[in-house]
Amino acid sequence: MKSKRTKRAKTLSNGREKSVPIPTDLIIDIFLRPPLKSVARFRCVSMLWASIVALPYLTKLFTNRDSAHPQLLFVYRQLDKLVFLSSPQPQNLDENSSYVAVKHLPRIPFHCSSCYVSGLVQGLLSLRVISKRMQPVHIICNPSTGQALTLPKIKRMRGRLIRARNLLGYDPIDNQSRYFLDQPQVLTLGTGELKWRRIKCSPPQNYFQPGKCINGVLYYPVRTPKRDMIGCFHVRSETFSFIEVEGTLKGEVFSCTLINYNGKLGSLITRYCFVDRACRSIKLLVIGNFEKQESSKHEYVLPPMWEDVVGRAELRLVGLVGTNEVVLSDPSQVIYYNIETRGVAKVAIQGIEASPECEFATFLHHIEDLKLAQAFK
Repeated sequence: MKSKRTKRAKTLSNGREKSVPIPTDLIIDIFLRPPLKSVARFRCVSMLWASIVALPYLTKLFTNRDSAHPQLLFVYRQLDKLVFLSSPQPQNLDENSSYVAVKHLPRIPFHCSSCYVSGLVQGLLSLRVISKRMQPVHIICNPSTGQALTLPKIKRMRGRLIRARNLLGYDPIDNQSRYFLDQPQVLTLGTGELKWRRIKCSPPQNYFQPGKCINGVLYYPVRTPKRDMIGCFHVRSETFSFIEVEGTLKGEVFSCTLINYNGKLGSLITRYCFVDRACRSIKLLVIGNFEKQESSKHEYVLPPMWEDVVGRAELRLVGLVGTNEVVLSDPSQVIYYNIETRGVAKVAIQGIEASPECEFATFLHHIEDLKLAQAFK
């Protein structure tokens, strides 16, 4: 007892109790437990916590954790706000209908006449909205934290209208995201300075579809009056290359959903821009070598049960899980079609009341990336 009192007396000799510092490793372990939204707020607690949140090591831990459990991300527009929901990508699907509960993410208010979601890259959504003054506004938002960043006003280039369609690309080597416009101008996120920079080359730009970023290259269809091409924006070097599309690929590249097929550019193709009960097949096109126009194409006939599963729904092609599961969705359900077994599974989305006419988008492989949250500092 005496030794305990002596120890306590030494501790309180100056009238104050000494605080024992918490080891950084323990703080990091604590940070990995709550949602990313809470971790982003930890930066406001103290300078020490802010420095820990910014550690590349912690960023890597978050990315590795979420990459092992990718999410489905659902985006809905309801009046003057965007609603975000997420759920785990189902595993071991059978041919029976099932239900998936969704997690409600922070809502982001928007006051605009229209909103176009151009893509999801490393946990960030790229948005192009038309303000009530009919001016285009470009916004980056993080659905997991509820943060939104309005990008600076676009610099108008001589002889060009401000259409400014947007694409978001990611370079895994530098771990940076770049926002690309068809002006062409580019803005790098996470550098501490949000500033548009003009790119030296002047590529032809006339695209209407979202692009697909694969291994640091952002692919997107480009259509001109004389020729059709695939644009390749190399995110790290900020350079362009263009590959002319010929033959049977010409029409199909511009009526499809671009996908990442084992590191190669691929596309899912149907007769129309949507899939309904009358659809009979889905085509998969994988482009191996652009320069040599090498590609492989397979057509997969939908099973007889397709009509009963789909009903009156009009589905959008979302993408491909692995190498064999085509994902389709409407505002209230997700349908998986296995091109190898021809099995069909339907998953109803619980937790959202959405009409078939509402504006929505569905994304695969959503992960929470802590470092990208720092772009909003």
